[in-house]
Order: sequence, then C-alpha cells, then structure tokens
Amino acid sequence: MHFLKTIYSKIALKIGIIIIIQIAFIITSFGILSYYQSQGTHLGNSINIAGKNRFLTSNLMFQVSEHLLEEAKTTTTTTTAAAAPAAPTATTSSYPSKIDSAAKQLELNILGLKQGGKISGIDLKPLPSQFSSYWNTIYQKWVLLKTAITNNILSKPNEGNSTIITKIVEPKAASLIDSSNLLVTQLGEYAKNESQTLILLETIFAVANIAVSAVILYIVVRILKPIFELNKAMLKVKKGNLEVSVKQRKGNDELSTLTESFNSMVDSIRNYIITQNDLTGKLKESYDQVEQTQKTQKEFIDIAAHELRSPIQPILGLSDLLHTKIKDEQQSELLDIVIRNAKRLQHLTEDILDVSKIESHSLNLNREQFDLNKVIKNAIYDFRKEIEKISCNIAFLYQERILENDDETDDDLLIQADMHRLTQVISNLLSNAIKFTHEGTIVVTTRKDNTNNSNLVIVSVKDTGNGIDPEILPRLFTKFATKSNRGGGTGLGLYISKNIIEAHGGKIWAENNKDSKGATFSFSLPISG
Repeated sequence: MHFLKTIYSKIALKIGIIIIIQIAFIITSFGILSYYQSQGTHLGNSINIAGKNRFLTSNLMFQVSEHLLEEAKTTTTTTTAAAAPAAPTATTSSYPSKIDSAAKQLELNILGLKQGGKISGIDLKPLPSQFSSYWNTIYQKWVLLKTAITNNILSKPNEGNSTIITKIVEPKAASLIDSSNLLVTQLGEYAKNESQTLILLETIFAVANIAVSAVILYIVVRILKPIFELNKAMLKVKKGNLEVSVKQRKGNDELSTLTESFNSMVDSIRNYIITQNDLTGKLKESYDQVEQTQKTQKEFIDIAAHELRSPIQPILGLSDLLHTKIKDEQQSELLDIVIRNAKRLQHLTEDILDVSKIESHSLNLNREQFDLNKVIKNAIYDFRKEIEKISCNIAFLYQERILENDDETDDDLLIQADMHRLTQVISNLLSNAIKFTHEGTIVVTTRKDNTNNSNLVIVSVKDTGNGIDPEILPRLFTKFATKSNRGGGTGLGLYISKNIIEAHGGKIWAENNKDSKGATFSFSLPISG
C-alpha cells in the first residue's frame, strides 16, 4: 500500500508540474499581450492630445481675430472725440484675457503631451522618446507663435490690423498646426505598427498555447494510459478473470514498476488459486472418504446397537424368572452379576441409539402435561432402592422452593414436556452424583424463576463428592467427556442430557461448589412448554 501511494504521489507530482508550466505560459502570454494592448491605448491617447493642438491653435487664432475686429470698430467710432477718448467697452476689454486663456490651454496641452499626466480626463503617458524631435519642433513653433501674438497684438492695443494676422501670426499658427499633424501622422503609423505587432503576437501565442496544450495532453495521456489499463485489468481480476495482463512499459519509471508488480501479483494469485483448487479437490476427496467412513461407522453402530438390544431383554426376563427359583445364595449372587451387567449393556445400547438420533436430527419429543415434582420424587425413590442394595452411606434430600409471590398453593409443578426424556435426564444426573459421592448427601431442588418474565423452572442436583475436574469442565457436555473409570462410564449421558434439555428450549450447566466439596448440576425449562 505504501508503494502504491509513493507511485501515485510521483505521478501526481509530474502532472502538477506540467499544469504549472502551462499556467505559467498562459500568464506570461497574457502579460505580454496586455502590455502591448496598453501601449496601443496610450498611443491612442497621445494621438488625441496631439490632434487637440490643432483645435486649440484654431481657437487661439479665433480669439485673436475677434480681438482685432473689436479694436477696429472702436477706432472708427472715436474719430470726433477731442476732449477725452471713450471708455473701452466690456467686450473690448475682455478679449485679451480670452486670448491669454486660449494660449495657456494650448501651452498646457503641448507640455502635457511631452510629460504625460491627467489632461481633459485622459490618463496620458509621457511621449515615447523617438518622437521627441517632433515635439521639440511643435514647442519651438508654439514659442514663436506666442511671441508674435504678445509683441504684435497684446502689447500694441488699437494698432492691430488684419495684415498682422495675415503676414505674421497666421503663418506661424499654420506651421504649428502642420507640425502637430505631422506628429499625429507619425504616432498613427507607430500605433498601426504596434497594433499589427499585437495581432501577430496574439496569433503566435494562440498557436503556441494550442501546441503547448497538445503536448501537455499527449504527456498526460501517456502518463494516465497505463493507469487506465491497470484499472481496467483490475476490474477484470475483480470479476474473476485471472488470464489478464498489462503490457509491460519500457523504462524504469514508477509506472513500469507498478505494471510489473501488477502482472507478478496476478501470476501469483493465479498460481495460488490453482494450488488451492488442487488442495480443495484433494480435501474434498478426503472429506468424502471420511464422510463415507463415518456413514459406514454410523450404520455399523446402529446395527450393532439394535443387534445388542434384541437379546438383552430376554436375558433380563429369564434372569429375573430364574432368580425366583434359585435358593442357593452363591448362585443368586452370580445371577445378580449377570442381571447388573445386562442392564449396563442395555443402558449403553440406549445411549448409542440416542446419540445416533441426535446427530441425525431425528430426536423427537412426545410432549404431555405432567407434574415435574412427581417425576423427580419417583426417580429419587428408585435410586434410594439401588443405594440400599449396595449399602452406600448416602442420604437423599429433596427441596421444593416456591417464589414468595407465587399464587399456587399445591405442590404440583406442571410442565408441558416429554416425561420419558426428562426422566432420562434426571436419572443421568442422579447416577453421576451417586457415582462420585462416597458418603454425604445429594440435594435435589426445584425452584421457579420469573426474572424478566422468563417463567422458568430450575432443577439442581448438588452432591458432596469429588467435584468436576477443571480440565474437563469446559467440555463436560460433549461426547465421551470423562476421565473416570468408575462405574464404566462412556461420557455420553451428559451429552444426551444437554441435547434433550435444549430440544425443550432450556439450558443445562454445571459448576463446582464454592462453600463445600462436590458439584452442582442444574437445568432450566420453560414452564409453559
């Protein structure tokens, strides 16, 4: 996983570098084009200002003409005045200031064209240095025009005439306008060339950008194509197709390593599955053999159990009949041995048949309603008779504990269950308790448990025997779980008891007594059945 993360990180780094290069190229192209575009805009502003010189020059000449015209009218109307000349009119006295204002506007326009700045709301950049000579010519001609107006018109009131304008001022104004036109023409040619350069650059950058994008796309596809192939191959492997492989790339880069690793992994999986299939086939063959052996063994056990069961009953019947006719004590004892071992053999065959039913899931229950207390008392009575025969020093105690809030007033404990099978469980527990208790007491208790509305009855058999070996306790209720040779036990009784109780929907458990020697076996059953 770390290896894959490293490879993907390197691939992502390469793609990231390529994207950064393209972004840098686009930004550079945009910056260069923006510069040339701004230069074109500034040149356009300079052309506008240079062209404005013509308008301002014409305005100045208009103001000069108006001034001279007013002076001529004033001279004509004052030929008869001898005592004192007439006061100048407001209109006549205002023209020098208009001429001065027009001259200042023209001078500011000319200076602004050279220096740049904010002129008439236009952000003007300084005039490019290659046009300085044209501007110097304009400025020189402006100085000549300004000097001519000042010396010949403004400083000699009432002496001006039209010849002054025609011969002195107008030629200088026309020369200034011609120089401004020449600058406008030159600026226009320069702007045209810059515009063509801008168009050429836009075309070059557009083609270059397409080329760079194509190269980057080719590189990215070249990088990602193996990844797509790997992904496609992995999807096929996921669907179970292990005959897939990815074409090996030349080189020692990360993708070549990843492709080689993938092909090696698929080969390993393919070989592993072939090996596993071979082992599975052998295992299935072995399993079939074991199953057949178990089936044969089960059939043999069933046949043997039934064959053993058939002669046992006549042996017991004839032995009991013979027992009534024999008077010799020694012969009677020998006959008791025969009867006792025949019963053991009968019990063994019954256990084998029960185990066979349990493992074939054919253990059927014949449920009926009966008094569990009565069944337990009958079982204890039968075992008391057995104890009396073998003269063991064991006492039986039976305790019925009813809940304090129980409304029942009689001793009946009615349940819906298979009476024969529960008698078998109780007999197994009592038999075990007697087998491992040399002396003392065996206490059998029943109690109701309504915890969490469970409505259960719990039966316990507590003895004062040797207790349960800790080594065997975890597997106590499995088949053949025994470490004792006493009484010829097979270890099937508790296994059968567990399956009978669980078939009734109950549980069975065992534990060593904490406050005294011996052990306690308990099982629970639902009272409702």
